[in-house]
Amino acid sequence: MNNKTLKIIIILIITLFLSSPIISSTTGISISKNNSQELIEIISEKNDIDSKILSAIQMVNESMLKKYLTVLAVEIGPRVTGTYGCEEAAKYIFKQFENMDLETRYHNWKSFNFRRPLKLFKSQNIEGTLDGIDNSNDEILVFNAHYDTVKDCSGAIDDGSGTAAVLAAAYVLSQFEFNRTIKFVAFSGEEVGLFGSRNYVREQYKKDTNILVEFNADMIGYSNESEKVQSLYLTPSEDAKWISDEITEVNNDYGIGFNIKSWGTISPDRGRGGSDFYDFLLHGYESVAFWESGGYDYWHSPEDTIEKVNFSYLTNVTKLIVASLAHMADIEVYYPQITIGAPKRGRFYFEDRTFFIFKYERTKVIDDVLICAKVKPGNAAIEKVEFYYDGKLVFSDTDMPYQWRLNKLSIRKHTVEVKLYDELGRTASDKVTFRYINLNRNR
Repeated sequence: MNNKTLKIIIILIITLFLSSPIISSTTGISISKNNSQELIEIISEKNDIDSKILSAIQMVNESMLKKYLTVLAVEIGPRVTGTYGCEEAAKYIFKQFENMDLETRYHNWKSFNFRRPLKLFKSQNIEGTLDGIDNSNDEILVFNAHYDTVKDCSGAIDDGSGTAAVLAAAYVLSQFEFNRTIKFVAFSGEEVGLFGSRNYVREQYKKDTNILVEFNADMIGYSNESEKVQSLYLTPSEDAKWISDEITEVNNDYGIGFNIKSWGTISPDRGRGGSDFYDFLLHGYESVAFWESGGYDYWHSPEDTIEKVNFSYLTNVTKLIVASLAHMADIEVYYPQITIGAPKRGRFYFEDRTFFIFKYERTKVIDDVLICAKVKPGNAAIEKVEFYYDGKLVFSDTDMPYQWRLNKLSIRKHTVEVKLYDELGRTASDKVTFRYINLNRNR
């Protein structure tokens, strides 16, 4: 018996075992496996199936998601940031993460909304961390959704469905070990200006957290049921297209069965809005956003109720996210990465030194400054790093450290972009926009 045959037999045994109902002592959720025959057929056709991922997919079911969403959208109801409902939802999410033996914390935040009328918002994000077992790998994954709603809206689709998926993914993946750390985060403040994620990302950036990718789930409980094959829309950031390709492969390899479509790419250039991925992009992190299929007419209205949720669709989306997180948490990353190490977002620089740290992401530079690119090669050597100033190529560096000194006359905002090329022709990029004042050019 060869190793490949033995592997298939082991996975078949696991699959058959998981076909029996399992009752979680933590959540009381019955995890019934009804797809065993389909999965056995998939295993027969493919020999590279990961048993851990297969087991995780099997554990996700409608009853689990329905239980979480019923508490949020029916028992608690509207969860406007700062209100009683939002606080109760935060307590519930915290307790669920805690019961899963995740490292759980409240991330308290407060922000002013300077639009009329002026308001001060105070609330909390909830973070559950599943630590990775590879201490040499500091890359982490983030999976998040927002649990807040607008006024008089139970927010079943927007975004109770995404929050239920975060809770389900946290529960399932907490049963396994992975090389990379995974953080499960429920944000408040999304509906009032993305304030929860803004404060959270800024904290992570200040700590120099190495986020490989953020998965954002918003309104994933709705689907256009007229489609014969269910569609799922993904929008990656520019340098996360390869991760979107990995998600598509997971979808195909494990028979999840979506017709995966794209709405293009997401970028911070489009202005604040969209969803909680925005501040991740603004700080140079990569993101993949998961969306509903078809236009949903009841968002931000009292009609956004649990009766509108397509639980079959939500279950399949959650399965794909769970499988993709498990896949990304263990694979070797062969794709090159680049970030701007200096000037860092959220700092005031004078004479190339940090003079002051802002609360948020705005950046100011006085005098000349050294632009420093941090490069992480993939499985091919780096050919060059190009430096762009307001879209114009100004310098190309072929050797480490990859740096360029900016010393141009200026009294306004400018954008600096770094772009990496490796020997396989792959690229990666990062850019930062800052107010730049320099009256001493070439002194």
